[in-house]
Amino acid sequence: MLRATPAPRNTPPARSAPVMVSGALQDLGVRLTLARKLRGLTQEQLGHLSDVSTSTVRALEAGAEGVAIANFLKVLQALGLLGQVGQLLDPRHDPETLAYAERQLRAP
Repeated sequence: MLRATPAPRNTPPARSAPVMVSGALQDLGVRLTLARKLRGLTQEQLGHLSDVSTSTVRALEAGAEGVAIANFLKVLQALGLLGQVGQLLDPRHDPETLAYAERQLRAP
């Protein structure tokens, strides 16, 4: 029986992350590695606790692009660090919040 070959997809090649993003991923990877080691966990153990593959833990620690944010959050939860995510995008630390408040105070 002959099978039809699917038509090739016209997907554009994957783009690399900007340098600043790659640097941030690398920094997060270093911090993640430190957090894991401080808890005496292997990559395999952390993967098991996080319900992600060991290769996902390796990718996160290497600062690889393309790892699902949900997997990163699962790893943070396993390390007891998920609460720190609440600090991300906190309006109290966003300079635009202060600028907005100042504009509102100046408005007639």
